[in-house]
Amino acid sequence: MFAFNLGMIFNYQTQVRLRTCYLQRAWLGMLLFVVSTPSLATTLSLKDAQHLALNQDVYFQGSRHEEAAYQFDSDAANSWDNPTISTSLQSVPTDGFSLNQEPMTQLKLGIRQAMPRGNSANISRTIAIEQAQKEPVKRAARRAWLLREVSLEWLAWYQAEQTVALLREESQSLAQLLETVESSYRSGVGGTQQQDIIQIRLERLRLKDTILKEQRAASVALAQLSRWFDFSSEVSFTVPRALNHHDIFPFSHSLARQVERGDLFNIIDAHPSVQLLVKDELVATQKLTLAKEQTKPKWAFEAAYGYRQDAQNGMSQADFISVGVQVDLPLFSSKRQDANLSASAARLGLKSTQRRLEVRRLAALAEAREAELASLTDRQQLFDTALLEQSESLAESALNAYIADKGTFDGVMRARISHISAKLDALALHVDIAKTLAELAYLYYPLTNEQNQLTGSRLKDRLLDTHVLGRQMTSSRFIDIHTSRSQMHTQISVGRFNFGHPLQTSDSIDEPLLTKVDTHTSSNMDIHTKFKDIHITATNPVTRSNMDTHKTTTDGVAKQ
Repeated sequence: MFAFNLGMIFNYQTQVRLRTCYLQRAWLGMLLFVVSTPSLATTLSLKDAQHLALNQDVYFQGSRHEEAAYQFDSDAANSWDNPTISTSLQSVPTDGFSLNQEPMTQLKLGIRQAMPRGNSANISRTIAIEQAQKEPVKRAARRAWLLREVSLEWLAWYQAEQTVALLREESQSLAQLLETVESSYRSGVGGTQQQDIIQIRLERLRLKDTILKEQRAASVALAQLSRWFDFSSEVSFTVPRALNHHDIFPFSHSLARQVERGDLFNIIDAHPSVQLLVKDELVATQKLTLAKEQTKPKWAFEAAYGYRQDAQNGMSQADFISVGVQVDLPLFSSKRQDANLSASAARLGLKSTQRRLEVRRLAALAEAREAELASLTDRQQLFDTALLEQSESLAESALNAYIADKGTFDGVMRARISHISAKLDALALHVDIAKTLAELAYLYYPLTNEQNQLTGSRLKDRLLDTHVLGRQMTSSRFIDIHTSRSQMHTQISVGRFNFGHPLQTSDSIDEPLLTKVDTHTSSNMDIHTKFKDIHITATNPVTRSNMDTHKTTTDGVAKQ
């Protein structure tokens, strides 16, 4: 009965795993079915585009092959050369070639084993392991870069499509104005002239030309976006009506201004592109150690057994056993070894310099984007509070004055052109803010990666996230977040997702998203894991209270 219950449990777990696997690919299959239907148009949101790009990017598959290759290289590196077996017939007399004539004649069988120089084999294995551990970091850097590229190209397409929509609305307004002016001209009411009608028609033609240009820009932007995923050229995509900045940057806009410079460097130091250079620095360190090992002697051990026949007079002769040690002294290659050692040390210094330069570059870029975001936010507030409303009021008052025969038609057209220009500028400003947030999301990838894990559980009811339901958090590492105002204490897991998010592809659900890198490569490496304190004042999107993030590991991930 007990065995039967275990079998039922095993069958149930198997069915759950299969059901989860089906759900993982349900959203992608349904979306691909939609985009493969020529006559069906679908709304392509930013999240959809990011999911498609990450799930269809072949780079991740190639990176896993590269990681497997380095793992096999590590197994091959930590091995000795094959032993050498030799056999020889020694001291055979030339006067009769008799094997029992001379007492030194013997059949000798020997074996020789060469040893690696110092600890070079183990260090070579460590280098291969380091190269393999670079691949998850490269995939994390690829995800961050791909999210930014897809976001920027999707936003360009969104702006072009929304511009077309605004211009079409203006075209309809001009059509209504044309009907009003023609009716007034036919009835002879007011000072309507024929040139007013011609001017409206000319303005509509110009507007139609602008619409055609923007439609071409939208088609080009969609074509550039579609290079990240495959679909039929007959598919029709539409953009959503609204653009949510929180989908791009999961924090409030004030976070960028609240991050201090010291904290900014700590955040950037945990960025995958910087951690990739950290891995390169570790590899260069091991190569320097390997160059030092090449200055050590190379040892070889040998043993032999010599068989002798009995003497011609019938006296028994003892066999011989011999052992020996050989050593390769690098006496005449010191110049070459010193040059190799100096070159390895110089390359290590280069990698360290590149890492520091990358941190400074990304930090400077983040500060520039923060300043740009502050300026764009102020401009958006000006548009939302005054400029759009005033331009609309001016257009209405100019039209009313013209209808009451108290204004000119040129004033009406100037007011309408000013209003549509203000609306287009507001749209461009809205998109520019989104693009800046996409850049900040890339630069603050370690933070946005963790924050998206908090909000990702809210997406389980959406179609795009049904493919990963049932996954459980398996990481034991936590980051403490203290809310300074409300004294709220929560714990955020940063290891694995149990939900679908663009930061992780459906075929790599079990793979941690490395924004922090393990510097412990093996027990043979004399490398210590470094911890840096990160003090970040952010805004909780739920409580709107400030929260401080403390003690984030920036150089290491706990061993799996």
